[in-house]
Amino acid sequence: MSPRRPRRRARRRSQASPVLLFVAIAVTGALLVGGLTRIASQSGTYDADSNRSLAAQGGVVADQSNATAATVRALIAAMPSQTRQGLQAGLDSAVQQTSEESSRAALAAGSAAAGSLADQFAEVFAERAQAVSDYRAAVDGFLGMQPVPPAGTSNTVALAPSGATLLSATAATDRITAAGALLARADARYSALRRELAAAAGYAHLPRSVWVLHPAGWAAGPVAAQVDQLASSSTLIQSHYLVLRTVNLDPPALPAPPGEPAGTVTLSPTTQVGVSAVLANQGSVDEPRGTVRFTMADQTSGATATQVRSAPVAVGETVTLPEVRFRVKPGTTYVLRVNVSLPSGQALTNGTVYQETLQIAPAS
Repeated sequence: MSPRRPRRRARRRSQASPVLLFVAIAVTGALLVGGLTRIASQSGTYDADSNRSLAAQGGVVADQSNATAATVRALIAAMPSQTRQGLQAGLDSAVQQTSEESSRAALAAGSAAAGSLADQFAEVFAERAQAVSDYRAAVDGFLGMQPVPPAGTSNTVALAPSGATLLSATAATDRITAAGALLARADARYSALRRELAAAAGYAHLPRSVWVLHPAGWAAGPVAAQVDQLASSSTLIQSHYLVLRTVNLDPPALPAPPGEPAGTVTLSPTTQVGVSAVLANQGSVDEPRGTVRFTMADQTSGATATQVRSAPVAVGETVTLPEVRFRVKPGTTYVLRVNVSLPSGQALTNGTVYQETLQIAPAS
């Protein structure tokens, strides 16, 4: 056997090793490129699906926002002719609707998982909700109104103090102008987002959505003129008018005996008389402290007893005040006077005073 053969085999193995290594690298590279290509393809499909999902869900929110915008524009145009209650209801509804739309936009952004585009979408509707809330606060602050608690919440009346400082015309103008600027900014952001989404993966399309159709109308000059119209509106001016709806006695009055003088009420023999009153707010502003004074004057001794009851009374509402009780003597005549303590600014006095002569029947 020739001693040189092993060297030749070894030399052949040595020459084959670089070839095998090259082949291995080529195969690995091909696999890596193929894998990256598949990942990129899958990623592109995922982005396209996310963008289409955002457009599908977001389009519903945008349509709802457009409807709210139209309602708000009509409300603003008719404000000087609105009643205080009607205007407050319209403002409250706009705030509630934009708040709900903001929540739906956030939900659509979260489920779409479209990254920064989804975040921008949610922010647009959050800004619109904030702008409408700021607008309501400016109008309420200028006119001395306040939001009405939503249905289903506590019935407790939480009213602003009667001496609460109102916004000046200048402050109201500045705040309304700022709310308009925020709405215009949200419009611009939505428009840019709409274009970006249409050019991104999936080529998804959102409907057009604009709140500020005429930006010049939200400038300081036109807004100041609108605020002046609110101030001079006969239907929006503050008016105070508390009246007595009913006055009830305990024990109740007996049938009038023959010959009883007019204006005299006979009560059965008793040592105490209870008096309760129902107070109504027929004005245009809430009254945080409606006050009624009860006075019982003994016509024999001249002694007088007085008690006071108070409660908040919202516009258009009635409140039954807690009962007051007076000590009396059988066989004695008294004059009962119940009168409303007129709030500052109330000029009307019809229905604010009740007076009756009470004849307490003698004990048998």
